[in-house]
Amino acid sequence: MIAARSRPILSIAGLVRPEEDKELELASYEVLLPCRRFDVDHKVAVLGRVSLTAEFLLRLVKSVDGIDENEAAAFFGFALRDMSYVLAEVVGLGYVDRREGRLWMTISGMSLFLEKSDEPSIFDVESRTENVGFDLISLAYEQPRGLDEFSRMLPELPLLHPERASAAAANLKPAFRKAYPEIANRKEKGAADKRSLYSIDNVTPGDRFSGLVKFTIRSTGLRPWAGEADLSEWRSEVEQEDRAEILDAVAAFVDELSVSQRSEDADAYEALVSIAPEFMKEFTRKDGLAVDKYYRETFNRVGEVRSNRQTIPFVGSLLTRDNVRKLTEAYGYGLRNYATPSTLVWLVPRVKCWGATKALPELVRNMVSRMDRQADEKSAISVGLVSGWADAHLRKAFGQIANSEAPAFSSTLEILLASLPDCRATV
Repeated sequence: MIAARSRPILSIAGLVRPEEDKELELASYEVLLPCRRFDVDHKVAVLGRVSLTAEFLLRLVKSVDGIDENEAAAFFGFALRDMSYVLAEVVGLGYVDRREGRLWMTISGMSLFLEKSDEPSIFDVESRTENVGFDLISLAYEQPRGLDEFSRMLPELPLLHPERASAAAANLKPAFRKAYPEIANRKEKGAADKRSLYSIDNVTPGDRFSGLVKFTIRSTGLRPWAGEADLSEWRSEVEQEDRAEILDAVAAFVDELSVSQRSEDADAYEALVSIAPEFMKEFTRKDGLAVDKYYRETFNRVGEVRSNRQTIPFVGSLLTRDNVRKLTEAYGYGLRNYATPSTLVWLVPRVKCWGATKALPELVRNMVSRMDRQADEKSAISVGLVSGWADAHLRKAFGQIANSEAPAFSSTLEILLASLPDCRATV
């Protein structure tokens, strides 16, 4: 978990009692991780028939043929168990003979040594070139994966240190050495057990590509403004520790999402009250919506969607996992009880990076598909209503985008409307 840096943001007075406090999921995001392919010229030692420890023992026995076993063990600092293990290996392969507590090199053992060489030829060094991907923020190994059209348009994590990215090729050798066991295993299962990296000779940068980082912003009922990014769905805690720079970039991204209280908020609250007056009346005062009361009641309410409950409150983004589930259930009841809608209209709030999660196109596709199935034809459409220019990912999420430079509603208001075929509405 990483905490966003603090700045003045919207807070809610009253909140909840400490004994009622629990985790609050605010939103989910998926963002692009800038990466690059590199051609890495290197040499690999392909291990032969004995371990490295056995190789050292063979060198010693060749130099001092007939050496006492105890003296050989003392030379390497081996315990009895270690010495027994390595002797079993070289004796079992027929390279060393044990007689009367002494070690003698056999003909097979001598054949491992080339003429005028004190080292046994038990491995070969091969020159290779691997085309591998690394992210440009933490220089961690990142396997290239195909992204769909929506994902390719998502916002990108900021480069907090652009000079590190521009010098990635020059600094890649330690990262490649660290990642080599994983790289070798991905290419050939078990290869890392048979090979070791001998040297890294040259690194050539190639094409850029993007990875995907998924995280959820969580807070608590008492402190809903103190959001922290949870990246557990992206990488394990151990893997996150090796990518500290990415955690910093995510924290900077989350910090940029924070907003101060805006004058338009009151207009948005007034619109909500007018849209659902019966439901909102218990949260309405003379001066408008009692935001603190609405938040407290909604946070503590254990309400689930039911056919006889036509209105339910939400806290957090509509695109969190639990809210998507509730919304989908409510939508299903609506399809059963009312005429089949033909248009899905989503009034997009003017919020930075709104909808930057694959949950958005998946939800829109699901809702439109259920309209088509109910009507036994493919005629339903989805429309995203935006103020100003739409973010690139929104253009891939909706069938159509409608822009307005003079919106009728507050820019902080969000409405999802399933419109009937004969509906004549102006927004």
